[in-house]
Amino acid sequence: MNPALERRLIPALYVAQLHRLARRANRRRIVMAMYHGFTAEAAHPGIENHEGKHVRLAEFERHLAFLTRRYTVVPLDDVVNACVHGAPLPDNAAVITVDDGYRSTYTVAYPALKRVQLPAVVYLATDFVENRRFLWTDRVEYAVNHSTREALDVTVGGAAVRLELGSRDSRMAADRRLRSALKALPQETRDEAVDAVEQAAGCRVDEAAGRTALYEPIRWAEAEEMAQSGLVTFGSHTHTHVILSRCEPARVTQELRRSKQIIESRLGRPCRQFCYPNGRRGDFNDTTKGLLKEQGFSSALTTVYGMNGRDADVYAFQRYNLGKPMVTGEVAVRLSGLFGG
Repeated sequence: MNPALERRLIPALYVAQLHRLARRANRRRIVMAMYHGFTAEAAHPGIENHEGKHVRLAEFERHLAFLTRRYTVVPLDDVVNACVHGAPLPDNAAVITVDDGYRSTYTVAYPALKRVQLPAVVYLATDFVENRRFLWTDRVEYAVNHSTREALDVTVGGAAVRLELGSRDSRMAADRRLRSALKALPQETRDEAVDAVEQAAGCRVDEAAGRTALYEPIRWAEAEEMAQSGLVTFGSHTHTHVILSRCEPARVTQELRRSKQIIESRLGRPCRQFCYPNGRRGDFNDTTKGLLKEQGFSSALTTVYGMNGRDADVYAFQRYNLGKPMVTGEVAVRLSGLFGG
């Protein structure tokens, strides 16, 4: 079904309470909720967080309250054991997952998780966390948002592009157009292209002072505190946030090994869980799954929409993206499986 049509239908489906029937029918299937960043701010300047990737605290707390009422939130290891070894799981089992490693996972989400004592798994892009090398999407958003120029003239993938920056709407359009074009580039040339965008904009997030809170990575001491609580498990999201299927096997092995080594060294705990950057169909394959097994990973998460059966491929778990603006009843309807999965 068309996503726009789905969103128009969701409030009516919610009022009709059809999600309750679907949740009961799918009670033996496992749902995984996906987030990225969080914010305690009511609003952000300019186009910062214009797509709502960083979920507001009040919204996240509503999600947690709903999960507490209608689901049993379990550690990911329990799901892996159920799928691999047939270990028991409660009906309506759910897993909370967070990608990337933003500092807001600690400052905003972690206190909320502690209040309701719900477990979660957090996947770290270790170059981001270890070296404060900001994610390329955030570099672009910051550059477009904070540039004092009326337009950007850039070349992406050999094509010269002029992007107007005269209004908030035009900046949002420029950000979306740039990210779409940059995502299509080969991994080896994307950083250079993002550098060119920052040069054209005349500003860089890694040179800013006092305006980078939304984009900051978690600190290792904070991650260690979360891990010691027993509520949060940490997994790998590669080292440099590359799409694995676009890399040669040697590069994939290097990305997996490096990220795993850093996490285990910093946190003093085994790192067995993995999450694919981007994570859509085509971003992972049998080769990448084999390399994950070789490096000692016991599971991998995608961003493919849907539920998971108890016989699911543990290297291709599906998830629901709750880290975006939601219409009334959307969490309940989507997690119920009404739209398939």
